[in-house]
Amino acid sequence: MATGRLSIIDRLIQRRVPERTTDTSLRRCLGVFDLVNNGFSVMVGAGIFVITPVLTADTTGPAVIVSYLIAGITSLISALTYCELAGRFQGVGSAYLYVYYVLGELAASVIGISIMIEAMIGMASIMKSLSVYTDQLLFNGTLIRLEETHLAMDIPFLTSYVDLFGLFLLILAGVLNLLGVKQTIRFSGVCNVIVIVSLLMVVIMGFILGTPDNWALPAPPDDTFGDGGFAPYGLGGIFTGASLAYFSYNGFDAVACLGLEAKNPQRDIPVAIVICFSLVMTLYMLVCGAITYVAPYYTLGTQAGMALAFSKYPWVSAVVSTGAVLATATGSLSGLLMTSRIVYSMAQDGILHPSLAKVTTKQIPWVSIVVSMVLPALGILLLDIEELVMMNSGGLLICFCLTNICVIVGRYQGENSAAMGRYTFKEKYSNMMAMLFWLTSLASCFCFSVIGFDKLGISSGLFFLALSCVTLCLIKHFFEEETKNGAPMTSFKCPLVPWLPGLGVYVNSALMVSLPWMTWVRVLVCLGLGLCMYAMYGLQNSSVTRARSDGLELESADGAEMESSLVERDSYSDTDKLVGNEL
Repeated sequence: MATGRLSIIDRLIQRRVPERTTDTSLRRCLGVFDLVNNGFSVMVGAGIFVITPVLTADTTGPAVIVSYLIAGITSLISALTYCELAGRFQGVGSAYLYVYYVLGELAASVIGISIMIEAMIGMASIMKSLSVYTDQLLFNGTLIRLEETHLAMDIPFLTSYVDLFGLFLLILAGVLNLLGVKQTIRFSGVCNVIVIVSLLMVVIMGFILGTPDNWALPAPPDDTFGDGGFAPYGLGGIFTGASLAYFSYNGFDAVACLGLEAKNPQRDIPVAIVICFSLVMTLYMLVCGAITYVAPYYTLGTQAGMALAFSKYPWVSAVVSTGAVLATATGSLSGLLMTSRIVYSMAQDGILHPSLAKVTTKQIPWVSIVVSMVLPALGILLLDIEELVMMNSGGLLICFCLTNICVIVGRYQGENSAAMGRYTFKEKYSNMMAMLFWLTSLASCFCFSVIGFDKLGISSGLFFLALSCVTLCLIKHFFEEETKNGAPMTSFKCPLVPWLPGLGVYVNSALMVSLPWMTWVRVLVCLGLGLCMYAMYGLQNSSVTRARSDGLELESADGAEMESSLVERDSYSDTDKLVGNEL
């Protein structure tokens, strides 16, 4: 489709029109409890049982408690911004659509690709952990030993063996989604009760059977496990661990992406996020303390480390393995559901090819489900668990930074400009200044982290930090808030805007620069491939571009003309619409 008079810059910054109605083709059948179930499944399945043992042994030691606390406090800021955006905007795609409404198409494409990287790589991590725990529980580790013997790999930066059992479990999860997942939320609820019981068992037995000596161990003979003590890898290990622990708080999108299925999304989604976050953070802190209390940290460095921590007590180990299998199984199903919804949403918007939005006669998005399994399959076969976690954290940190920026910028978008999908003069400068704030925050964190705390590092870091603070002050001073210019109100407002979201951007930036450079190479390669796909297709064929190229006026208050045009241009029938009865 030719784009005629639209320049490339115009297409990159154009915004999608927010929905003005609560009517939806998706069946609103999910309450707060259902949303909490879905978010809890993703968070716990991806966090406690997947990375905590490896993170403890190789990066933090017993100080993993502090790492989870730092990651949790930082995630709380992002949770508050998610709550505000979820209350204001209703739609499938969560952070992707929030950014599309506020920052424009290029930023939405970046965050959509980042979310897909995060979700797909996270699913690969969950599946690798699920294969280990299932093998440990049912086959006493026989399958993994066979794979290590006959499918071994000795290639730098890749896994030590090809995990065919994990690939089989991924295919099984895909088949279950393709058959329909009407009872997924209910099934997850039953499993989550068992998971919580098993985690409480870990906490109770860990502190009963353990000893405080495990928090003050001398340096182990192997230098690869640090210097001993509570923080054997030092302050750097704690902050690197915090950036990796972010993977454990990635369930916000799993809650927000079900906005069109929620009975009262403006109320239920913020409440569900707060409940889910509070419950998960409490469990993380207690479980991390218990497993490092009961076993030396350097003995936990396997994917089934939590079960092996209680190897002297087989019945406790069996309870832990059962909880791990159920948690990772429900996490994989919820993760695949979330990923396929994001792919489907981007395809509906024309960012990805519309064939990815095809559904079956039973309204199941089979193409997006199959596509959502490709990258996790490669991750399962080629990468180890720690590399997967690091890649996932990179995409998640980009996502959190942009959602915090959305809240800052969104406070200065008037109601009329939001309806037009275009920028006013003030909004252009608020967007530019918000992005300048992010860049200066990254520069400040880079100076402190990479250059170091010598004279040059401190002076340059403080310079960029002062510049970022001045940028926030200018945003606050020159632009009015939404309550003064008539922008749409929301059921929940993040406090202390722009200061609290600004702090979230800075801390997320600090965690970004703490990740290994090879992690960013992999993330940027995936992001670059995604942006190439957008440049080749979405840049010319997005829904907004097609509507504007046809001469439609986006100034209409309800966007009805644009929507009717998209329906007329769509080649799919009424059955090719994703509906919520699959839940």
